[in-house]
Amino acid sequence: MNPQSLPKIVRFLGTDDCLDSTCPHCGATGRYIHRFVVEDGRTLAAMSGCAKLFPTSRVAIEEQRLRKKAADRAKRGWKLNRSDLDALAAIEQFFAGAIDERFALSRIDSAKRSNQMRFR
Repeated sequence: MNPQSLPKIVRFLGTDDCLDSTCPHCGATGRYIHRFVVEDGRTLAAMSGCAKLFPTSRVAIEEQRLRKKAADRAKRGWKLNRSDLDALAAIEQFFAGAIDERFALSRIDSAKRSNQMRFR
């Protein structure tokens, strides 16, 4: 399938660790299957390599980054800092329809700047 004809990912739902499974998108064998929602509301799945071919909204990319960061920190018994929690809250408000994408992205960028300033 041509990458230009693939639907845009608007939200990642999760990643499943399935040994010796096949990609729902292309049939290749692999391990990690990403589940996601596309623009038209369908829930699709694809292995890591195929999921990279799909165009992805910036909000979805940031949500995936923050959820992975939260899971990594939870393994160590830590929590996300306030800036990252604010960014996640903005993402949840965006998906609930309370705020628009531009405002959500501005809050995400603000949280990233705050984290960068803190670790200089």
